[in-house]
Amino acid sequence: MSASPKVRSTAPTSSKTPSMLLLLAAGALAVAAMILFASMRPRTGTGSIPEFTASTITGDPVILSDYRGQVVMLNFWATWCPPCRAEMPSIARAYEEYQDQGFVVVAINNGETVAQITPFVQQLSLPFPVVLDTDVRLQNQFAISGYPTSLFIGRDGEVYASHTGMVTDSQLDNYIEIGLDQPAT
Repeated sequence: MSASPKVRSTAPTSSKTPSMLLLLAAGALAVAAMILFASMRPRTGTGSIPEFTASTITGDPVILSDYRGQVVMLNFWATWCPPCRAEMPSIARAYEEYQDQGFVVVAINNGETVAQITPFVQQLSLPFPVVLDTDVRLQNQFAISGYPTSLFIGRDGEVYASHTGMVTDSQLDNYIEIGLDQPAT
């Protein structure tokens, strides 16, 4: 009986390959973490806000220009978004606390139906208008890419701050107070 020939692999092998893959994965993870962290930091800036008219979940019209002269928080959110759900009680608290000073909240839902939104709104007894954006027209118009995102509009109709990610009570109070401290034009 003849011996079987031994087959030798010509594929390169290296003990460094798993280490290199691990290093690349760690680098990719670090870059992703930096991007996420940067997106959650508050941003300030000015800019005109596009005009819009939309309907609330009860069918009432919301016209952004009707709020001119007030400090407006546009909050882009969705019921499927855990941070959105978690920050809503804080937003409701701030609305109740600051509304007599000229603070308004307009919560703009991302693409969901009245049937999807209403139980959540009723559960929290949200005291401010909740706007439907079933075709995500407003999300696109405002270039919203992360949830939740809040835009803060001064009495002059200009954006003075935006925040992507869950806003804390102290951050929310700070944004509102900055807007209320600005002179009306």
